Amino acid sequence: MIKDDFKFGEKITRDLQARREACKILGVEEGATKEALKKAYRRASLRYHPDHNPNDNDAEKKFMLVKCAYELLAKDKPCQKLLEEIKLWSRIPEDDNYKLDNPWGHFLWWRERYFG
Repeated sequence: MIKDDFKFGEKITRDLQARREACKILGVEEGATKEALKKAYRRASLRYHPDHNPNDNDAEKKFMLVKCAYELLAKDKPCQKLLEEIKLWSRIPEDDNYKLDNPWGHFLWWRERYFG
């Protein structure tokens, strides 16, 4: 029972951390309205779009994370593009900071890698 409680607590902590980081990516406060999220998503999409950043090799990944951040906050669901990208990996990157066995752990890993 305690082991299950610990795993549940870890999941909640990871989900909350992912939400906080998604807010940072979009530049919104936690609890932002759907309209505020939509505006922030459009702003961030323009800022990180690969066409507007031809010299940034990571622009495509950043742009994908913007979309994932929006989907997490506005729709409360994992980003399908991130899940598809993960399936293409030959192996999961080794990282002790995040549990990379779920979409939110991957989101946090990508966020740190591409948004520092």
